[in-house]
Amino acid sequence: MKGLERSSEQYTYDVETKPVAIESVDQFMEVPHHYYASSYCTWKTGYSLVEVIKHMEKEGNSYTVWYVPTHHDANYEIKRYAPQVEGAFVLDVVVKN
Repeated sequence: MKGLERSSEQYTYDVETKPVAIESVDQFMEVPHHYYASSYCTWKTGYSLVEVIKHMEKEGNSYTVWYVPTHHDANYEIKRYAPQVEGAFVLDVVVKN
């Protein structure tokens, strides 16, 4: 996996972040995938959504959680904190004060 791109630009994504119909969630669980979360200062990937979220919660910063439809050890680019993988989408944005 390539490193995060650091930028002073506004926090934006280079991939679509359209909502996913809940009825279609099962199709995503059948393909190789992992979860990716990032904040302005750290990131975490893993097969367990719970473990990824626990790690980010310990950091105490706002973060975004992504579903990434590829193997955990795949090599892909991260641009403006977002995985550049076709089919990746945001699961949640957690804002901390």
